[in-house]
Amino acid sequence: MNESKCSYFSVKKIIFIVVAITSILFIRCTFANTITCGGSYTSVGGDYAVPPVNITAPNNGESSKLLYTVNDSTVTAAYSDCRGGGSWINTSNTLMDIPPGEIYTIDGYTVYPTNIKGIGVSINESTSGSDKPVPVWPAYIDTVTRYNNMLTTLRTNIRLWKTPGFTPPIGATQITSLTSVSFIRPMNAGDTIGTCPPGGVRMPNNNDVCKVISRRITFTAFFQLGTCELLNPNQTVQMGTYHSSPYEPATPWVDASFQLKCPQAWGYGGSTKTPTNFNDAGNGTKTANSGNQPIKIKITPINPIVNPSQGTFKLNEGGAEGYDLQLAWGTPTSQGAIPAKPVQLGSWVNASSLNSNYSAVAYAIGANALPNGADGKINMSARYLRNSQDVNAGVANASVEVLATYE
Repeated sequence: MNESKCSYFSVKKIIFIVVAITSILFIRCTFANTITCGGSYTSVGGDYAVPPVNITAPNNGESSKLLYTVNDSTVTAAYSDCRGGGSWINTSNTLMDIPPGEIYTIDGYTVYPTNIKGIGVSINESTSGSDKPVPVWPAYIDTVTRYNNMLTTLRTNIRLWKTPGFTPPIGATQITSLTSVSFIRPMNAGDTIGTCPPGGVRMPNNNDVCKVISRRITFTAFFQLGTCELLNPNQTVQMGTYHSSPYEPATPWVDASFQLKCPQAWGYGGSTKTPTNFNDAGNGTKTANSGNQPIKIKITPINPIVNPSQGTFKLNEGGAEGYDLQLAWGTPTSQGAIPAKPVQLGSWVNASSLNSNYSAVAYAIGANALPNGADGKINMSARYLRNSQDVNAGVANASVEVLATYE
């Protein structure tokens, strides 16, 4: 019997499904336009003048102070018609021609130098009402966006500042500062302005935009020195000659009084609002200066201070030893063994607390420091005061600096 063996196997169909994926790349094409701009006028060049202002600037140790403001000034206007091609433009502001010197940030404002050391100017845009600082070219800030046919103005907030190193020039002073610029630029980055409006010019190193307005900002200020003078600027107090005694801790008081001569108090911090003249701020609404605050006095010795609250400081080296010098407010006859009102060395004191003829409140604009005919004498007394050193005879000299100023 024959056996036959059968082998069985199964066939599994393997079906490979190939999915073809077609990638579609979408390419967005942009086209650069060359814009032709016309218009009836531009205004490039010239000055924008802030009319004369009187300022008595304080000199009380503060390194910076706002002296005057012109708010929302319409420097000038320009009309640009860029409708050809259907593209849009923006108006932008920038600053140019910055005088050499330090740039400061004061109370959040960027303050640029002027031709006068210690006087600076800040420029902020007011077209949008944001009061944003205007940067220096090639940086800029947009003020009017997306238009192609429109009258635009260069509107700014201008501030005059006292800056470090300020020494007030006396009398009428012409202050020249930077140039404020308005230019038009394409809204789309790829576009260019092929033709500027009549009178418009290209900006430095950029042939795609057009300057349509520019003005150099100037001020005329009549400064009064806020610091008072001593009628005798190099006053010498004769202290006398003394023989040392272990029973006398101090010498008699002598007169060290002085007289002040102070300028008129014209104040500072005034403003002009919304002037519309294209070349000056003369027709704006004026706000008067703030009155100068009461006169203050500070006594600072040249030699090291021993006790600032008791008015004592050292004598010059190389002379007498065993004594210091002491100062007190008031006449010699009003002093005792312990002075009632020692000079607080290096600290400010109101002149009105030493002489009631000086004002204890803010001065009226243009007022004199003293009423007519009033005595402005500041009484002060001086004496030698024994210290712990051994006594050696010699010349016993010392010097102090007197600073008196409107606050």
